[in-house]
Amino acid sequence: MTLLRMSIRTALRALRRNKLRSMLTMLGVMIGTALKIRQKVIAAIMAFGAGVLICALTFGLMEEAFKHGGFDAVIIGFLSGGLVFISGDVLIHRIGGRSARHKGHVKTAKKTNGQAIVLGSLLDGIPESIALGVALLSRNGIGLLMLVAIFLSNLPESLSSIDDLRKEGFSTRRIYLVWSLVSVCVAASVLLSFLFLEKLDPNTLGIIESFASGAILAMLADGMMPEAYEDGGFLIGFLTMLGFLTAFILSKA
Repeated sequence: MTLLRMSIRTALRALRRNKLRSMLTMLGVMIGTALKIRQKVIAAIMAFGAGVLICALTFGLMEEAFKHGGFDAVIIGFLSGGLVFISGDVLIHRIGGRSARHKGHVKTAKKTNGQAIVLGSLLDGIPESIALGVALLSRNGIGLLMLVAIFLSNLPESLSSIDDLRKEGFSTRRIYLVWSLVSVCVAASVLLSFLFLEKLDPNTLGIIESFASGAILAMLADGMMPEAYEDGGFLIGFLTMLGFLTAFILSKA
């Protein structure tokens, strides 16, 4: 009975943080529709969030992946996650979802790219959601840290999509609907990860954890960090360091 009560409490905690993650995503949409945020401010948020995510991956997911599966699981999962994300990113890029991030590398299909940015956010959100589900499952205090990191990484995308969606004819109500659907899909990924990953054998769990890590690191290198530097300049390096240091201190507190 004690074990059952602990499992129920942990599941309820996962649901609360899952709900909080969805609310934070929608907060970004609310800010984007109500205010005009300077690009340098968005870049600063990106940089700090990238530092937090790197810390969460290093001292959270990858450590857990190695404990569960060893070197073979880490290598297979990490490389697979990175390659899958890059392949999906190329596809999103070709329909215009990464034009702001990869100027001049690939021709884009449209002048505006709000819908494709939303698709790109969904692509980013799936491995992040798996990572959050795993972090909540591990019960080592990294879950809240991962939640903050994911919010800081998703906020710039939701902000930058608003103007383009409006140019593509989306009303404010429809923008909220689109991002709500993204939030629901991502929240479902978190919940499914939390509910079912615990039942897997340790080696498979290690592969999934490292898969999420590889995908997130590819996302950081491919999108967040280059775009943050392009818009924010030399200060971005310091802000990334500050994000990493803050996350490390909080994880050890």
